[in-house]
Amino acid sequence: MIPEFDVDIRRDYDLQTLLTGLSAEDVARGFTEHHEYECLGLPSWEEAAECLTEEAAFLERAGKSDAPDGVEALLDGLRDADDIGYAELMSYTFRWNDVGVAGLSLALGAARIATFYSCSSGLDKRHHAYHPMVGAVPDPERAGLLVRLIEAHNCGVSQKYGRWYINGRSIKDMHALGRAVLLARDAFDALPQPAWTEGLAELLDELADE
Repeated sequence: MIPEFDVDIRRDYDLQTLLTGLSAEDVARGFTEHHEYECLGLPSWEEAAECLTEEAAFLERAGKSDAPDGVEALLDGLRDADDIGYAELMSYTFRWNDVGVAGLSLALGAARIATFYSCSSGLDKRHHAYHPMVGAVPDPERAGLLVRLIEAHNCGVSQKYGRWYINGRSIKDMHALGRAVLLARDAFDALPQPAWTEGLAELLDELADE
């Protein structure tokens, strides 16, 4: 099974007070208190699509599982059977984001929306969030596109310190939102690139060598 959470779905945001002026260094080094989150860099739409495809397969299997949290059961089984395969899957496909919110995170990155947090939540105490959540900072133009997709896919958003926390009752809803972002790629690509994208890839390479 895939658990659902008791979440009051609201869209509480203010485009006039969005966090702006992020630099490549801000995004690369982290600009919030969520220090354990690693910058996704500049993922391509192809990478986002690959992640969403793999994620969909997990969700399909999890939905047929008798376990209360099918995704966690599948991941525990994979880790026990093939820890190297597990590490490669989580590192290269999901970029160490939780299954269920990884696809949305990469799709937002491909849309050039900076992310700073993600958590699928769960029935155990291994997760920080009480329900599925992704933290993101869109520019006003991208925010306008994104909020329409959020509303259309039964997800919510709250704004704090100019940052968005996107949430859903289930990782199924978050996954569907990720697919919607992917389908809207042409609309996102038509917008000017945010300033923080300039030099980000090079800076991340430098930080990796430190």
